[in-house]
Amino acid sequence: MDAPTASAVPAATSPSAATAATSPFDRAPERDLVNPIPLTADDIAGFRDKGYIALRGLLTPDCTDALRAEALKSVVAARDIGATYGDTFRRLTYALGETDTFKAVYTARAFRKVLGTLTGTRLIMTEAQGFELNSERNGFPWHYGSLSFRFIRPQDMGYSIWIPLDPIDPTGQGGGMAYIPETLFSARGNFQMSSLLSARLIAGESIADISAGLAQVYNENSILMTGLFEQHREEDHFAVGDAFLFNKYVWHRSSPLRPGPMATRLAVNMRFIDWRARLDRVMFEGEAATLYRALSARVNFLAQDRWELLFCAKEEARGMKRPKRTDVNRLKKTARFLA
Repeated sequence: MDAPTASAVPAATSPSAATAATSPFDRAPERDLVNPIPLTADDIAGFRDKGYIALRGLLTPDCTDALRAEALKSVVAARDIGATYGDTFRRLTYALGETDTFKAVYTARAFRKVLGTLTGTRLIMTEAQGFELNSERNGFPWHYGSLSFRFIRPQDMGYSIWIPLDPIDPTGQGGGMAYIPETLFSARGNFQMSSLLSARLIAGESIADISAGLAQVYNENSILMTGLFEQHREEDHFAVGDAFLFNKYVWHRSSPLRPGPMATRLAVNMRFIDWRARLDRVMFEGEAATLYRALSARVNFLAQDRWELLFCAKEEARGMKRPKRTDVNRLKKTARFLA
């Protein structure tokens, strides 16, 4: 079954306007970068039920050419920047959100209207990335927006819009995305679980046993992932200019690029949050407490050979159970001393 889809109505342009400018950014962005898409009540209902929608012909050729050129300027192998997250891609970049090219797209009137109509709210762009696959890199396994949206409250909405810059054919070379409708299985409970576990971390309680149990269920090789998800996954064809909008609760994975005439597949992604979203203090403080304990343990280890750190290690150990702001500030002073 295909994802809900909405198709663009190309905007009319005059020959003189088309030849007068040399760059898409010399002209009105909503006309030359983003096509208007009429959305029906069924489109909106389908998006809110399933959690995603394919937006056919949203972007113009000028726009996709500009996005490709911008992404190719900065994509690098993950190992070249010392990153492990993303090493399942050939090349990637996280530095696109502040470029003029991407700003022109996500501030275009037609773009904002489409996203606003579907989500029912104003959105704030948080980041934009580029990911390049080849036949030797399989991309991300099954996941949801746990990393991208982890520090906003579980009930606050976050969205991603995925833009393939090469054609996607699931029955051919692949290289696209697979996803699970929210009507079948949603990650809402996973966000709530993370918040509950963070509360235990703040209280100084171990979550090792619970985490081990959850890892068995959500491991990429578990029966949930390899059996049920694969059985019920959906995939779609995408032409260059199409886009795919989905919310943070949608489980999805990369589809491997099979050997064929297309050596690589490039796509970009932009993330947005509801303007009313707020920091999840429980999640933030829980992870901060875990980091504090790890760094304090490191100072304690160094103090075995560095007598001048003995007092620091003793004082920082006082905050191991439930770190406070004063404990964090003390640890920062130690870090500055070591630097």
